[in-house]
Amino acid sequence: MPLFDRIAGLFSSKAAARAELAKLTATVTRDVRADLERRWYDASRTNRDTWGWMAGSTSANAEVYGGFVNLRNRSRDLVRNNVYASKALRVLADNAIGAGITAVARTKNKKLNDRINALWTEFVDEADYGGQFDLYGLQRLAVRSLLEGGETVIRLRTSRAPGRRAVPLELQLLEGDYIDHRKSGDIAGHGTAHLGVELDGEGKRAAYWLFRSHPGEMIYTEPQSYVSDRVPAADVLHLYEALRIGQVRGVPWLTPGIMAARNIETYSEAERVRKRIEACVAAIVIGADDESQEGIAPHVVDYAGNRVEQFEPGLIAIARGSKDIKFTQPATNGGYHEAMRTDLQALAAGWAMTYELLTGDLSRVNYSSIKAGLNEFRRSMETLQWLVIVPMMMRPVWRAFIDRAVLAGKLPEGTAYTAEFTTPKFEAVDPVKETDGDVAAVRSFLMPPQEAIRRRGYDPDVVLADHKAWHEALNAAGLVSDADPAQVGKVSAPKVAPPPGTAGNE
Repeated sequence: MPLFDRIAGLFSSKAAARAELAKLTATVTRDVRADLERRWYDASRTNRDTWGWMAGSTSANAEVYGGFVNLRNRSRDLVRNNVYASKALRVLADNAIGAGITAVARTKNKKLNDRINALWTEFVDEADYGGQFDLYGLQRLAVRSLLEGGETVIRLRTSRAPGRRAVPLELQLLEGDYIDHRKSGDIAGHGTAHLGVELDGEGKRAAYWLFRSHPGEMIYTEPQSYVSDRVPAADVLHLYEALRIGQVRGVPWLTPGIMAARNIETYSEAERVRKRIEACVAAIVIGADDESQEGIAPHVVDYAGNRVEQFEPGLIAIARGSKDIKFTQPATNGGYHEAMRTDLQALAAGWAMTYELLTGDLSRVNYSSIKAGLNEFRRSMETLQWLVIVPMMMRPVWRAFIDRAVLAGKLPEGTAYTAEFTTPKFEAVDPVKETDGDVAAVRSFLMPPQEAIRRRGYDPDVVLADHKAWHEALNAAGLVSDADPAQVGKVSAPKVAPPPGTAGNE
């Protein structure tokens, strides 16, 4: 033991014991920590590779609150001014909604289904609170707002002219800006709010705090733009994509590629400037044709005697002082196209789409590659359709429609909410191959024919009725068509032996 510890031990054996225990503990702790560090993930270490990497442990709502206003504003600015962002938003909205996500009743009562579908058809045409779009136009606008701004608010309104409509329901679309994100924390007399979304004691949505007008129009209106009112959650649909558990507000779909798109635009502009400079091939005539110019400070003029301040393509300028002619030699630089292609591929990946869909460049694809890429893109669109749009917009609208129809006396009490939704079809890369694949799947009992029909964006009941009507029309006209399997057997169709005892076995 060191001298000081031996002297301390003469006065107090307990002090010496505590000092020795502290040293032993420090040694063990250091050894244990060193052993644990050897077991850590490399990405969790603090070293030269991770120096400056700031990663917080904030909740989903804290992350959103810290930047979703800037993200929303920059995403919209990008769509307005960047050709790739504008194209991406249009492609995403067109593939997610297309001509619209349709719905038909599927109760056990056929007559009731017909009645519900007739009322729904009328509602589809008059669903817009503003009176401009039908339901499918509202779907596309809502999804476009979701992709561009991160979220869409849909208010369920009672029709202002209930006598003119069988079902007094209208949909009012609002941008996510209408939700007062300043409302956070405990609200007197109510529950706890997160970014304008109020939750009750059980963590369920109780209300939304909505501005009376768009806060971005404050410069044109009175300061009442920043006054928000409490609207019950039963009257509001909130359409957004949740990326983390507990997230109550959405962020733009374009978020992962905002910086990349801006950098691509900056690089492309720099390249265009460089090309313009390269194009400025000019001839400089250096000759003392006027002896009176000797001794004067050098300057460059054109043939009209005007001083040259900048070069232009095809310029011929005259420099006083000697006799010669020189041509400018702009530098050239290759690799631009490959660099742009690489950057655009990364941008397309960030926006969950293929490079070909983003740019329209099909110069390097074949059937297999484009098919594989489109399959992945379609899976992303189906996820958006069936996990976001249908459950957060279409099913709640259908339930509100049924409830209002019952209250209006158009449907009986207890009408079931059962409905079948059909999303828009995806165009086939090779229709023949894909149709043959569906036919094989149906014949092998791997897929019902109704599913094959729905995948093409059609209602199986309507297709069946149309086929029946067409078959009857052909028979009435005395015509035979190979499109009707009841009249002409398909060559590749397997023959099925008739049951024993029938006319076919006699």
